[in-house]
Amino acid sequence: MRRSRSRLLIQYLISYVLVLAFPILVILVYYYPHSTEVVKQKETDWNAHVTEQFMTSMDTFTRYVYHLPYEIVQNREIKLYDTDDGDYERVRIAGEMRKYNATDGFIDNTLLYVEKMGFLFAKTGSAYKVEDFAKPGIGFYYESWPHEEMFRTLRGLEAPLVRPVENVVIPGSNRVRMLTFALPLPIGGYDSPGAVLILVREETIARMLDSVSEKYTGDFFIFDENGKPLLATKQTEYGGTGEFRAIVSGMKEGKVAPGIHALNGRSYIASYSVSEANGWQYVSVLPVTETLQGIQTVQRNTIVLIGLMLLLEMLVIYVSIRRNYHPIKRLVDLAVHLFEPPERQALSEIETIRYALGELVSVNSTLDAKVKRTLPILRDHLLFELVSGKAPAWADYLAEAKAYGISFPYSGTAVAVLCIEAGDSGGAEGGEDAGERAVKDAANILRIVERRPADGLRGCFFRSIYHQEMIFVGSYRPDYPLREYLESVRRELEASIGARALIGAGIAGKPESSEAVHLAYLQALRASEHLRLRREYEVLFFDEVEAPKAGTVSYCAELLQSLELMILKNDADSVAAVVERILAHIGSEGIPPHLVRGIYLNTVSAILNGLQRFSHDDASLLRLTDAAFRHRYTIEQMADIVRDSCAKLCEVIRSASPPSRSASRDDIVRFIEERGMDPDFSLQRIADRFGMSPSNFSHYFKKTFGQNFKEYIDLQRIQKSARLLRDTNQTLDEVSRQAGFANTSSFIRSFKKIVGTTPGQYRDTHKAV
Repeated sequence: MRRSRSRLLIQYLISYVLVLAFPILVILVYYYPHSTEVVKQKETDWNAHVTEQFMTSMDTFTRYVYHLPYEIVQNREIKLYDTDDGDYERVRIAGEMRKYNATDGFIDNTLLYVEKMGFLFAKTGSAYKVEDFAKPGIGFYYESWPHEEMFRTLRGLEAPLVRPVENVVIPGSNRVRMLTFALPLPIGGYDSPGAVLILVREETIARMLDSVSEKYTGDFFIFDENGKPLLATKQTEYGGTGEFRAIVSGMKEGKVAPGIHALNGRSYIASYSVSEANGWQYVSVLPVTETLQGIQTVQRNTIVLIGLMLLLEMLVIYVSIRRNYHPIKRLVDLAVHLFEPPERQALSEIETIRYALGELVSVNSTLDAKVKRTLPILRDHLLFELVSGKAPAWADYLAEAKAYGISFPYSGTAVAVLCIEAGDSGGAEGGEDAGERAVKDAANILRIVERRPADGLRGCFFRSIYHQEMIFVGSYRPDYPLREYLESVRRELEASIGARALIGAGIAGKPESSEAVHLAYLQALRASEHLRLRREYEVLFFDEVEAPKAGTVSYCAELLQSLELMILKNDADSVAAVVERILAHIGSEGIPPHLVRGIYLNTVSAILNGLQRFSHDDASLLRLTDAAFRHRYTIEQMADIVRDSCAKLCEVIRSASPPSRSASRDDIVRFIEERGMDPDFSLQRIADRFGMSPSNFSHYFKKTFGQNFKEYIDLQRIQKSARLLRDTNQTLDEVSRQAGFANTSSFIRSFKKIVGTTPGQYRDTHKAV
C-alpha cells in the first residue's frame, strides 16, 4: 500500500509539472529569443534608415560646395589671372563675392584666395590680407593649422582638401568649430590662380541631424574616403578607442557587419554607409534602446519567476497529495497570490490559472505590438527613397516593397504633393503648433482614405521631409479619373481639419521606372509651388503650368545688383525705389512662381546684410532674420517682410548719415593737395571727409570743377609724375608710388592714356631736349 501510494504520488507530481511546464518551455525556448531578435533587427533597420537620410542630406549640401569654385571661375567679373593689385579690382571682387552670400544656409563663410593679389575675399564682402590670418580676431585664425603651412598648402593645392572639425578664431575673437573645404581654382586644373576656402560650422551639421530625426539619440561620425575622421556630433568615451576604429575599419572592408557591437562594455547598434558622391563614410552609433533593455529585464525576471513557480508547484503537489488535499486548490491560491487581479472577482480554479498564464504572455504581446508599429515607418522610408531618386532598379524595388504592401498593378503612375495650410506660419504665436496639428490630423485622415478600395487605383500617402506637406504615390488605370480623385481627397481634408489643402501633381512619363517616378515627384513639387504662390487653383498638374518668359532671370539679377550698390552707397531713397521695382516684378504674372522664392531670399539677404553693418548685436535684427527665412510664405507675406525690412534699413541709413559739411572749392583743392598722392586715396575717403555720400560728392565735384573726380585726380598724379621724370633719376616704380599709383602697370597705362607716350619715352624725349 505504501509503495503504491508513493508510485501514485510520483506519477501525479510528474504529470502536473509536465502539464504546467510545457507551455512555459515553449515561451522560453522559442518566443522570447525570437521576439528579442525581431526587436533588435527593427532597431538596426531604423538606425540604418536614419544614417541614409543624414548621408543624403549631407550629399545635397556638399554638392553645392564642390560646384562653387566652378561658378567663381565662370564669373567674368572676377579676373583671377589678369589682376592689378588696386582698390578698384579688390572692391569689384568683393562685390562679386557678395552675390554668393546667404543663399545656402549650410555654408557659414566662403573665402576666395587670389594668390597674385595676396588677399582673401569673403562672401560677406570683406577683404583680408594673407597676414590677417596669422592674427586671432582679425582674419580667420586656425589654432591647429599654422599660418605658413596653411598658405603653402593653398598655393600648391591641386585637388580638393577637407580638414576635420577644428577650432577657428573668427573675426571678433569668437572661437568656432569649423569643417573646412579647401578647393583649387579650377578644380583639376593647372597653374591655379588661387583657391576657395569654404567653412561649415559644426553646430550647423548637428542641427541638420536634428531635422532628420528629432527623436534620434545616437552619435554620428563622418570619415573621408581614406578613413580620416572629419566630424563627430558628440564627444564620446569610445570614439578614440581601438575597438571603435577596428569596427569602422571592418565595416569598410566588409569583414564586420552592421549591427549590435560592444564598446567599453556597453552594447551599441552601429550602422555604416558610404556616399557615392564623395566617398565619405557615415557611421552612426546608437545605444541599445530602453525598449530592448526592458524586454531583457522582463525576460530575466520571468525566467526567475517561472523557476520559482515550478519549484513551488512541485512542493505544493507533493504536500497536497501526501495530505490527500486538492492540489489544484493550492495552485489556485498561489496564482492568486503572485498575480493579483486589479479587480478581485470570484474565479474558478481553471480561470485563475488561465489568468496567470495570460499575464506571462502579456509582455510578449506588448512587444509584438511595438514591432508592428515600426512597419509604417519602414514603408514610408521605401516610398521616400522612390520619389527622391534613391531607389534601386524597378524589379528589385518592387520585390523589396511587396513585403510592406507597396505595389504598382496598373500602367499609369502619378505623384502628388499635398500642402496643408493652417494658421499663420509667418511667426504668429502658436502658428507652427496649429500647422503641425493640422498635418497630423491630415495624415490620419489620409491613412483612412488609403485603405478605402478604389477600382483602378492603388496609392499610398506618407509624410514629406518638408513641414506641412504630404506625398501621394499611386498606380492607376489609364481611364481612371485621377483629377476627380485628388479633388475629392482635397475636399475631404478641408472639411475634416478646417485648413486649406493644395495639390500639385506630376505624371510619370515612362512606366516601370524608378527615374520616371522621381521626375514625376519633381513635377509635383513645381506644380505645388505654383499653387502656393499663385493660388489660382486647388489641384494643378505639371503639364498645365505655363512656361516662363525669356529674360526674367537676367532682369532680376540686374535689380539685385542695383540694390546692393545702392546699399553700399547708403542711398536710402534709391534703395526704397529699387525694392519697389523688385516687388512689382515678383508680383507680376510674367515671373514663374518657382523663381519668386529665390528672388525673395536674395533681396532679404541684401537688406539684412545692410542692417548688420549698422547693428551687429541688435535683438530685433535677429528676430527679423528668423522670421524672414521660414519655409513657406505667400507673395503678399514676402512683400510685407521685404517692405518692413527695407523701411528699417532706410531709417537706419538716414539716422546714421552725418550732416553735410561745407565743401568749398578751396577746401577740396587743399585736401587733395594734402592726401591726393596717397595710394589709398579714393572717392569714398574724400566724400567721408566732407560728410557726403560718394554719389552726392561726385555730382557736386563735377558741378564745381567741370570734370569727373577720377579724371581730375589722374591728371594731378600724371602732372606730378611728369615733374619727377624730368627732374629726377628715380625708377618708374618709385615715381609711381610717389604719384599715388597702386602699381607700376597702372601708372604706365594712365600716363600713356593722358600724355600719349609711355613714361620711358617721355623721359628720353625730355633729356634729348
